Amino acid sequence: MIVFMTLGYVALLFVLIKIRILPNTKATWLSTVVWVVVLFLFLFIPMQWGAPSGPIRVMTRVVQVLPNVSGEVINVPVQPNVPLSKGDVLFEIDPEPFEISVSLAEATLERVKAQAVQDQDNLDAANAQLDQAEARRILARRLYDDDAELVKSGTISEQRLEKRQAELDAAIGAVDQAQATVSRSLAELSAVTEDGTVAKVAEAQANLRQAHWNLRETTITAPSDGFVTNLALAVGQRVTSLPLAPSMAFVDTREKAFVAEVHQIYRRHIEVGQPVEIAFKTHPGTLVTGTVGKLFDISSQGQAEVSGDVLSAGETRADPFLIRIKLDDPEVAQSLSAGAAGTFAIYTKNVQATHVIRKVMIRMTSILNYVKIGL
Repeated sequence: MIVFMTLGYVALLFVLIKIRILPNTKATWLSTVVWVVVLFLFLFIPMQWGAPSGPIRVMTRVVQVLPNVSGEVINVPVQPNVPLSKGDVLFEIDPEPFEISVSLAEATLERVKAQAVQDQDNLDAANAQLDQAEARRILARRLYDDDAELVKSGTISEQRLEKRQAELDAAIGAVDQAQATVSRSLAELSAVTEDGTVAKVAEAQANLRQAHWNLRETTITAPSDGFVTNLALAVGQRVTSLPLAPSMAFVDTREKAFVAEVHQIYRRHIEVGQPVEIAFKTHPGTLVTGTVGKLFDISSQGQAEVSGDVLSAGETRADPFLIRIKLDDPEVAQSLSAGAAGTFAIYTKNVQATHVIRKVMIRMTSILNYVKIGL
């Protein structure tokens, strides 16, 4: 732009010299240098913060599709770059191993339920045995006390009392054993969940739910509206749930973000709601309008990476800050492909006289997009 205006000034000098309004002297032609300096100091430098410009790109989410279960792929019904709706099948994993796991979990649950019933019966039997042992202990104690009185009176010998002592000790041991059996039975039944379900039954039910969930996860569906790109998955391949081995890339088309980069020295002049003009490479000769939607309060230099090392001094760069632009026309926003790039111009409240120059420059950029490859 400055070259264009300088050439215009030189052409004006040429005309004025030809009609003899200005003399054809070295001083007249050297005024071109003064003109360039004036343009820089009073127009182009203030324009950088009055109407900052920079690159902009269209971004969207790309989901790395990872199955929750591992197995052999038996069906891949999708085609690359064909629009899909949320819930459409992306691929299917052989369900047979997971169906077997469901059957095994169902059988385990029934067996554990039967065991829980048996545990209750065992508790009832243990309580009955404890009652019997208590009765025998009471009888043995009574017989021992009676014989002890007879020994004191000399009616019977101490040998018989020793026999009664052995019977009493055996009865006490039987009571202790019966109490231990009751305690074990109670422990099996007293381990319950908050809703009152026996713990091992609840565990078997959870295993069954996990098996059913794994079976459902053999069918992988689209997480949203979008399309699959760079499709290499084929029937017969084995997929895993490891995060380092995604099965395919799914492009989410629900929302597109228009992200602009602005130098740090100009960011202080930018506010939400200020008008924006954009010249996209995919739309040469056309200007797209919008407004500043959001200012991001961090750049890549502000990120602290997690590590086990002490923070070390490194190269400090004034990386640009990112700004999210909101386009005025939703149809235009929908037509722009993710990855489309262009040049933006934001018109702030400062040095508004320079906005005209920026408007001319952004329009020239839009026209040059017909022939210019890079930004």
